[in-house]
Amino acid sequence: RICISKMAEKKVEYSDARSHPLYKKLSAINSQVVRLRSDQVRDKLKELFLNDRGSDTIVCKRYKQQLRRTIIESDPSPPPELARHLTTNPLGLHYLLIIDFEATCEAVNPTDYIHEIIEFPVLLFNMKTKEIEDEFHSYCKPRLNQRLSDFCVHLTGIQQSQVDVAPHFRQVFQLFTDWMEQKRLGSEYNFSLLTDCPWDIRNCLFPQCALAGVTFPNYASKWIDIRKLFSNFYQTHGGNLSYMLTELGMEFEGREHCGLDDAKNIARIMSQLLSDGCVLQYN
Repeated sequence: RICISKMAEKKVEYSDARSHPLYKKLSAINSQVVRLRSDQVRDKLKELFLNDRGSDTIVCKRYKQQLRRTIIESDPSPPPELARHLTTNPLGLHYLLIIDFEATCEAVNPTDYIHEIIEFPVLLFNMKTKEIEDEFHSYCKPRLNQRLSDFCVHLTGIQQSQVDVAPHFRQVFQLFTDWMEQKRLGSEYNFSLLTDCPWDIRNCLFPQCALAGVTFPNYASKWIDIRKLFSNFYQTHGGNLSYMLTELGMEFEGREHCGLDDAKNIARIMSQLLSDGCVLQYN
């Protein structure tokens, strides 16, 4: 009877998730890491064969996350709210479609200015390998602002001759849809769009579909914002692509504001986020 009573008491104790012993162990991690100098944290990461590049904020988060994961994995029955931190992909995605549109623009855009997509790059990012598996890329010929401004050419590197011979958005979008079908995206494989801030969806894709008479795709109604993920996970203030790369100890590869190169650098950041234990969530 006494044994049964003790078991019942133990069960009641654990029925309150926050009373689980794991929480006490995890709370000790912060004080443990705070006492370390940044160079000591980097040495700890090297001992674990983990990336030690990045700002002090980044490497501390990386080390804390690794300690948290080790502690949670060591428990045979962690609370569900802690166990979910063991997976970075609770959405069950097979792929991310990384997009970074380039669009028509002026040095100073009028209030009623409509941005038209002139570069349509998409990278197929494999969630299992954390690598780029394939890509779709096309330039688009604008309808409203057929002549690119000098500012736009200088910013994006896209030449007038490239858009002059390119198909219009409606054709490009159909080619992209065909490419998605060939990759069995949405039929056999789950996916989500990944962008650097909402601009690509709200200011580019949505108005462009309306302008071209193309039905706005359901899969674009929600997406993953890497800038938001980065800020929330590493507990840093919001920053652009260059800021995120710098914080991770990386340098931009390629040409900035080239849509395809921007997307490739977003993929590099995404790969590190997943390696560091960031949990994917929709915007």
